[in-house]
Amino acid sequence: MAVLRYAGIGARATPAAVLADMTVMAGWLARTGWILSTGGADGADSAFAAGAPAEQRTVWLPWRGYNGHRGPDCRVLSRAALAACMEIAAPLHPAWERCSPAVRKLHARNVAILLGAGLDRPVDAVVCWSGQGGAAVGGTGMGIRIAEARGIPVFNLGAMAPRAVCERLRDIRRAPGSVSGAGSAVWSEG
Repeated sequence: MAVLRYAGIGARATPAAVLADMTVMAGWLARTGWILSTGGADGADSAFAAGAPAEQRTVWLPWRGYNGHRGPDCRVLSRAALAACMEIAAPLHPAWERCSPAVRKLHARNVAILLGAGLDRPVDAVVCWSGQGGAAVGGTGMGIRIAEARGIPVFNLGAMAPRAVCERLRDIRRAPGSVSGAGSAVWSEG
C-alpha cells in the first residue's frame, strides 16, 4: 500500500464545529491509510491529532515539551535540521527579522510538518483551516505558502466543505501510483 501523508494544520482559533470535523476527518484518513503530520498547537493541530492514532501521526514540536507533548509520535528538530528549516521559512515570512527566536522555531517546525526533517519527504496534501475565508494568515499562512511554493495541494476548510475535501483526498489516493479503493465512506457525520 502506498503511504500518503497529509499536514493537518490550522489556526488556534478554529471554530468548534470545524475542530470536530477535523477530528472526524483525521479518523477517516487514518482508516484509509493516510499518515498525519501536525504541529502540536492548540486548536486545529490538536483536533487532527485526536482523530489519528499515535502510530499514524507525527507531531512536530518547536522544542521538547511544547504544549506538554511527549511520546513516540513527537519529534523535535536537530540543530542542523532547525537551521535548514529556518532557511526555507525566512523568505516566506513577511517580517522574519521581527520574529523572536521562539517564533522562528515555530515557523521552522511548520517547514518540517510539510517537508519532513530532512526536507526530502513532502506531504501529499495539506488540510487546514484559516480565517478570513481561507486566507494565508499566521502560522497556517506559513504552511500554505510552503505548500504553494512546493506544488502541494491545499484544502482549506475555511473555503471548502469537509465532504469536498475528503473527495479530493480520495482522488489523490486513487491517482496513479496510489492504492485505489482504500476506504469506502467519503464523509459521514459522527
